[in-house]
Amino acid sequence: MNLFQHIPEELFSILSSPNRVLYADALEVLYLVYQDALEIPEEQLYIALRGNLEEQLAEATFDEEDIFEEERGDVSGRARFLIRKLTGKGWIEKARGKDFKEYIHVPEYSSKLIELLHALSNPSTARGYSYVYGTYSLLKTADESGSPYEKMTTVYSAYDNTRELIKLLKTVYHNIQHYFKLQIQLHDVNQILASHFDEFGQRVVETYIRPLKIRDSVPKYRVPIQAVLDRWLEEDGIITAMANAALQDQRGENLSVCRTELLRMIYWIKERYEALEQDYLEKIDIQVRRYTKATTQKLENLTNRDENVRGNLNYLLSALSRNRRSGELLEHIQGAFQIYEQSYLSEKSLWTRKRGVRRKMNDPVSVSDTVVPEEAEEELRALTHSRYGKAAVRAYMEQLFAGKEELRTEEIELNDDHGYIMSLLAVVNSEDRGNFYTVDLPEDGTETVRRGQYKIPALRFRRKEGK
Repeated sequence: MNLFQHIPEELFSILSSPNRVLYADALEVLYLVYQDALEIPEEQLYIALRGNLEEQLAEATFDEEDIFEEERGDVSGRARFLIRKLTGKGWIEKARGKDFKEYIHVPEYSSKLIELLHALSNPSTARGYSYVYGTYSLLKTADESGSPYEKMTTVYSAYDNTRELIKLLKTVYHNIQHYFKLQIQLHDVNQILASHFDEFGQRVVETYIRPLKIRDSVPKYRVPIQAVLDRWLEEDGIITAMANAALQDQRGENLSVCRTELLRMIYWIKERYEALEQDYLEKIDIQVRRYTKATTQKLENLTNRDENVRGNLNYLLSALSRNRRSGELLEHIQGAFQIYEQSYLSEKSLWTRKRGVRRKMNDPVSVSDTVVPEEAEEELRALTHSRYGKAAVRAYMEQLFAGKEELRTEEIELNDDHGYIMSLLAVVNSEDRGNFYTVDLPEDGTETVRRGQYKIPALRFRRKEGK
């Protein structure tokens, strides 16, 4: 990058000279005049410089400047010298009009620089932006209109807005570090409070961070923005129509270049909004929390180290708050301070935490074994195996099939608990290898059949091949 191919080499020399403050003020006057009129007669700039900088011109010394003696003598001559100086260094150019008067012209590079210098000198001018909402509003309007030209221009505008938003977020992130450095240099409590609430609170939080959380919220508009762009990407005809509109607007050499550029911008916007919260907003929040914590700790340290009445009182109150039995301490200090103990009822005032009691080990309790008569066990075993055993279930199912290949639960008669239990056991035993049938369960598992007073699932029993 060769900067001085585009700007005069001595352009910035006036800002490093002994009279740099005067020249900076002169550039501010030039900015104000440049904002008010399209054509700037030299006499108008001269009157503005003399009127706004009369005191500075009178007090300035031009020992090392190339000023003429007739210019040095009074304020009017020094104002003329400022115009000659700005012209010689390239900040302004002069040309004669049709009325034979001299007119001031501001080159493009100079107009950009005086805009920047004015913005740096007046930070409050940065208030107000709506990059996120503006992008959402443009995309929504273009999506509803159906015009390819509006959609095409909206993509370019959304791309520019997103770039400006990212630039803004980077500025906010790095600007917080400036307040860290400023806080280190301050050692007075009132100055730190003023810096935190007036400077940081107004110029950073209220100007940038609060809008990002409320009216220009990225989480609020991210999904609608991406939804509109996704709809356009899904329709190849929309992209083609937008590319044709871009080609007619001379935004690319041919249709392919216009289409590629539009797709690149759309995907770039989508990716940026997908990562804005994690890559930018969360990191800014971390920086803000770090700065707030550091400010709070410094205020506490300065307050606690203060050796006047305020510092002593702070130390005393802290000691009293940590000591539950502060009655004796209060009696000693009543002569110096009129401090009284204050108590209050809370949700735990009438409740005491139960203390755990360690249990003692006692002798183990002897448990007598209950002996079941062998006759009863044998009778239970015989009843179970004979009435509900696998053989009984198999015989029950062979009776129901009676030569059929398929059996449904609608065909089973359930007249008593015995039949209901056998139908359940038939399902359980269907997985046995030696069984002659299988069971098909309902797909959704909710279809049932009522048989008598019983309700069972709708099942289908099928005989295996060859059995």
